[in-house]
Amino acid sequence: MKIQEQIGRELDEIGRTLVKRFRKELVNQGHIATGKLHDTTKHKVVFKGGEASINITSKTNYSKAVNDGTKPHTPNLDAILDWIDDKKISYSNENEKHQIAAAIIARIEIEGTPTKGSNQYSNNGYRKGYINRVVGFSKKGIKNQLQKKFGDIIKTEFRKATKK
Repeated sequence: MKIQEQIGRELDEIGRTLVKRFRKELVNQGHIATGKLHDTTKHKVVFKGGEASINITSKTNYSKAVNDGTKPHTPNLDAILDWIDDKKISYSNENEKHQIAAAIIARIEIEGTPTKGSNQYSNNGYRKGYINRVVGFSKKGIKNQLQKKFGDIIKTEFRKATKK
């Protein structure tokens, strides 16, 4: 097996593990509404110019806001109304739904996201940093995994070279 192929397989395994961990952290932080960020987070191993990388992407435009939070702003009313339904927040009629949306908007205008009250939806006490947390606690294991793989490749290639 070619060296690049071996490295690609190892990086693919690391990418799959990271995606699983990102998804689990999204669930643990209580960030599942539609599930789109969770379900569309994917990885791809890319080789370019003698370098290899793992690109992790999502078909959403809000992963940065979920990871970093946002400054106070006025969110779109229709987006909040949809979010209320996605999160299955109960309401008795459309008027009450609009009152709930107005309260959420008012809180985001003051605090940004995540709001202080949103901690109740977290299973692990965190509402920000789902990417940072996963990368942080995965770094050492990834480093060790890659060092082992590169060591194995070097040993194999050295054996091949000395047999000639």
